[in-house]
Amino acid sequence: MSLKIEAAEDLIVLPEPLRWVVVHTRPRCEKKLADAAEREGIRAYVPLIARTHAYGRRKRTFLSPLFTGYAFCCGDAPQRRWLSQNQNTANLLDVFDQETLVVQLRHVQTALKSGLLVDVKPFLETGRQVRITSGPLRGAEGVIVRISGKMRVLLSVDMIQQAAVVEVDSAALAPL
Repeated sequence: MSLKIEAAEDLIVLPEPLRWVVVHTRPRCEKKLADAAEREGIRAYVPLIARTHAYGRRKRTFLSPLFTGYAFCCGDAPQRRWLSQNQNTANLLDVFDQETLVVQLRHVQTALKSGLLVDVKPFLETGRQVRITSGPLRGAEGVIVRISGKMRVLLSVDMIQQAAVVEVDSAALAPL
């Protein structure tokens, strides 16, 4: 049985004591950690995306981690301890809802295999404080609200307890 996660069918919730964990890696160590984990018999998944860089007239395509700084691994308690002590690991994040993580990773993997353009954006949920990073409102800070199904930014004037609501493209928002 291969430990390399290549198909959505390989992303499954395994019976105890095997559990998925999110490994926060040291900078630029996602693939190194996944390779080392697989050598230790630990299932590892790092969603990869092709990125092309131009060097003068030459172009090179690299497979880079979609989620910079994160790898997803599944192992028993001794294997998770090995992961936490690995030189490429910064931190280990326990996953309390194993089923949800696996379903979400399957969705990401399906999107990557579909050939559609996939990119990472910050998770912007309702109530989150954000800063507008481009456009005429660059530098303004507000709170995400949803009105009529559209994401908008609430710009508050605390002294008069009023707020203006502005529709802003999510690409122009950065979480605080």
